[in-house]
Amino acid sequence: MADRELFEGFALQAVDLKGRVAIPADLRAAAERNSDIRQIVVGLHPEDPCLSAHDLSWSKEKYDRLDRKEALAEERGSEVDTRAKRRAFGQVEKAPFDDSGRFVIPPFFRMKAKIGKWAFFNGSGETFDVWAPEVLLADENADPGLREICEYLCQSKGVKL
Repeated sequence: MADRELFEGFALQAVDLKGRVAIPADLRAAAERNSDIRQIVVGLHPEDPCLSAHDLSWSKEKYDRLDRKEALAEERGSEVDTRAKRRAFGQVEKAPFDDSGRFVIPPFFRMKAKIGKWAFFNGSGETFDVWAPEVLLADENADPGLREICEYLCQSKGVKL
């Protein structure tokens, strides 16, 4: 899907008591250009202790990629990961967002990612990540540059974690 807008950039956003947060403008604009429906898909990141989100059109591309991967594995006689599609499509929730990008972080995923009063957003190309800043800053395996950006944003907004 060469004509897709990529998710680029970062931001620190406040989260209210109900779990509402605004998708940063650049990330929201990409989601709106990629899909006719103001809705994102939210799930756990496969490797990092954060959330991964994307627009609805990426779901179809992701399915097609998994399908091709399964077909190649079958052709080679390799073992097929029969759980990949279940993880990719069953362990997610759709979240509608309004004109200003506000959406409710699905409660299960908010709890799993330990997101409290603040959410750090980071573009990842086809998807974007949503971190609890405390988790990101404490994660020794996280990208040092990403941690530095998050720490800077927290300091510049006067956020005490």
